Amino acid sequence: MAERARIRVRLAAWYAGSLLVVLLVTVGVLRALLGRALDDEFRRSQVATADLATRFFRTEVAEYRTVEATLAHMAGELVPGSHVLEFVGPDGATWPRQATALASREHALPALAPPVRTLERPLDAALAPGWTVHVHTSGAQALALRRQLDFGVALAVCCVGLAAWWIGWALAGRTLRPVAAMADSADAITAQTTGRRLPIDHPDDELGRLGARFNAVLDRLDAAIAAQRRFLSDAAHELRTPIARMRSRVDVARLAAPDDDTLEALESDLRRTSTLVTELLHLARADAATEQAPLSPQYLDDVVSDAWRAWRADAARAGVTLTLSQLDESPVRGDATLLERLVGVLIDNAIRYTPDGGHVDVRVERDGAAAVLQVRDTGIGVDPADRARVTERFQRGANARARHPDGSGLGLAIAADIVARHGAALLLEPAPDGRGTHVIVRFPAFTVDSSAVDTLPADAHVDSHPEPATPLV
Repeated sequence: MAERARIRVRLAAWYAGSLLVVLLVTVGVLRALLGRALDDEFRRSQVATADLATRFFRTEVAEYRTVEATLAHMAGELVPGSHVLEFVGPDGATWPRQATALASREHALPALAPPVRTLERPLDAALAPGWTVHVHTSGAQALALRRQLDFGVALAVCCVGLAAWWIGWALAGRTLRPVAAMADSADAITAQTTGRRLPIDHPDDELGRLGARFNAVLDRLDAAIAAQRRFLSDAAHELRTPIARMRSRVDVARLAAPDDDTLEALESDLRRTSTLVTELLHLARADAATEQAPLSPQYLDDVVSDAWRAWRADAARAGVTLTLSQLDESPVRGDATLLERLVGVLIDNAIRYTPDGGHVDVRVERDGAAAVLQVRDTGIGVDPADRARVTERFQRGANARARHPDGSGLGLAIAADIVARHGAALLLEPAPDGRGTHVIVRFPAFTVDSSAVDTLPADAHVDSHPEPATPLV
């Protein structure tokens, strides 16, 4: 989402920036043309005033005979509007005489607001040799007009820029909407939903072609994953029968030669291989399942009690004390087979990585309406750096690899899958005394009502106060 927002911001910025650049260039050209037009008009006005003064002088000089008398008459008769006329003689004297203070601009042009622009023209080379007429004009009005235009243009540019940004943002959002839909669909595609594809609104445009090619890649990946799952499931299923036969033959051979070390090693290898095949088959079936199996009301304490009994012999062979210290009545929504598998994985892991003379304790507690399964051991523990990834497939902690190099790394992955199917949470912590591992599985809150109790098996309920924990050696 953040990346999409950044792309949208960039697209909106490019759109608004491009429009503003074009607008500013256009405004700059128009401003320069307008400024030149105003300057030309200002200059023509001064030239027209100087020509008027010259023509008036030529008309009046015949009557008044002298230049000075004519200029004195013109000072009272000629009114040049927004301009101020000043006549300068050959000796530098100014006319009319009351305007001699014009030598100082501050006093000569008191009515003109700065900036003042002056046009100097000869009065008449034949009738008034050496005399010039000066036309003084204030440029304040033109400057104020330019400033008003600049302010209006700046305001218009800002408004257009904001409008361009809003339009660009809307257009970018509409353009990226198919991308967002594709991204949301891609996020929803997992190993269990490989059949989903990206939505394509317009197959013929660039985004449509990209989506079509990506969907083609997903088709190929889906086919490859399906083939891999079929192979894994078929191979695991086919291997179970010959392995079972070999284990039976080894058991028969051990009856005849109970002290044969070779047969004992072969039996151990077959047991590990059988476990690995079972784990692979479970994962293959879990990956191939497109729908979750329906969960029904179960008593977790009953499932744990049955599974715990099945591991007592293994604990005894490993020299580990296995206890069931607490067994609260804990109803959950779940699959009994998967829950038994979960308990078996956790107990098997605890026994496997607990040294001879260690202790594994199993507890089922009721925390409000939630059921909590705990398996605590005094084994090698899990390094803090490995806790986040030991539930991934084929991932094993450094301590586990050192103790059992031949492990598969699938046990906790299966446990995590079963926990996820039940909407529960799996947590690995160090044991309270600092020795071993403390595994906690917290199931969602669930309360069995009378109708749910009727659906449970007849032998599902057990006494919430089990017999005292019995250590097994």
